[in-house]
Amino acid sequence: MKFSVNVAIQMLALVAQGLNATMELLPGRGRFWAMVGLSAVQGVAAVLAHFANPDGTPAQAPYIKR
Repeated sequence: MKFSVNVAIQMLALVAQGLNATMELLPGRGRFWAMVGLSAVQGVAAVLAHFANPDGTPAQAPYIKR
């Protein structure tokens, strides 16, 4: 996963988490499950980014900054 894609996913999820916490768009149970779902998306994106270089190549390959 490219660094820019990871940053975009994390920032959008962060904004969504903030909106979920501050605005009452969903009922209580819906807010909880929205939080769980967004946290899962952020976790999966972080794990995928952990195993990739910033340019999207696998982490096992040497990263050459260009």
